[in-house]
Amino acid sequence: MSNAVLPQLSRKHLLQGLLGIAVAGTLLFLCIFRAEPAALLKSLGSLTVAALIPALLCEAAVQLSKALKWQAILSRVQPVRYTSALAAVVIGAASTHLVPLRLDEVLRSAVLARREGLAPGTVLGTVAIDRILELFVLGLIFASAALFIDLPSWMTTGAWVLWAILLLSVIGVGLMLRGEDNLSRRLSVSSLAAGPWLGRAVHSLGRGLRSIPRGRGLLMFIIGTTGEWLATIVFYVWMLRVFTIDAHDVVPLIMTIGNSVAYMIPNVPGALGMYEGVQAGILESLAALEPAPAMAVALAAHAVLMVPVTIAGLLVGAFEFRRIRLSPTKPDGVD
Repeated sequence: MSNAVLPQLSRKHLLQGLLGIAVAGTLLFLCIFRAEPAALLKSLGSLTVAALIPALLCEAAVQLSKALKWQAILSRVQPVRYTSALAAVVIGAASTHLVPLRLDEVLRSAVLARREGLAPGTVLGTVAIDRILELFVLGLIFASAALFIDLPSWMTTGAWVLWAILLLSVIGVGLMLRGEDNLSRRLSVSSLAAGPWLGRAVHSLGRGLRSIPRGRGLLMFIIGTTGEWLATIVFYVWMLRVFTIDAHDVVPLIMTIGNSVAYMIPNVPGALGMYEGVQAGILESLAALEPAPAMAVALAAHAVLMVPVTIAGLLVGAFEFRRIRLSPTKPDGVD
């Protein structure tokens, strides 16, 4: 594959990024203004770097688990190195905090496709399956929580929206796979200059969309998913303890759900503002916190989730870019 596999920056991407930053900044300003800056700073006064070390370890465990989960899905297509999956996940996580509209999924697909010699469309298909399975797990946990907890109405509405998105995604994938051969054939013989390439791309995407893990891969996926959720729940348990907040045992679980929802929606960079609004709303509703301490927890948690992985992703991305420049150009390949 050539360097064309990697997304190319353009004026359009720059404008999208600037717009996303503007929206993120506005949302974050509104959240901070609502919590009253003076009271918010007072609530953040108890925070220390040493207290955040366990939270950083939890975030590292989350990224390691995500890589294992994705490697399990990719195993249905082709066995890939765990280091390649982890590098792509970390670069993708960093780009989540820098670019809007989930363009990070395209980037992490491109990185792994190049490292492992896979067709980008196939890898992108595995990312789609990863997201669909993540939606399914999130929906199950959300529904289970609703059976035992009186959730706020906005969270119940959110659960229905998630299930609707999951249903539409499954239907869309089903229709795509059912018409894959016909669509690929039509594109290949069409008069379009890019017709043959599009036909192969459709076939590659279909291969990735069939990558639901089985056997040992399914076990790896379950381990990765369990590790991701447990590490995130422990993360929120610790953050509440850092701020000496006595909340119901289920609150960290609900915050974990809120974390997934805030990041899952095509959003502004890093879900800035959206994340703070969701998590502060959960704490105000379920832990009866005032806006200032609730926002303090949300801001501190988001900083731990964003800053370290963004730095790590930029470093890994710089190393990856150097590898691309030093490696010989290879012809594009399609599985």
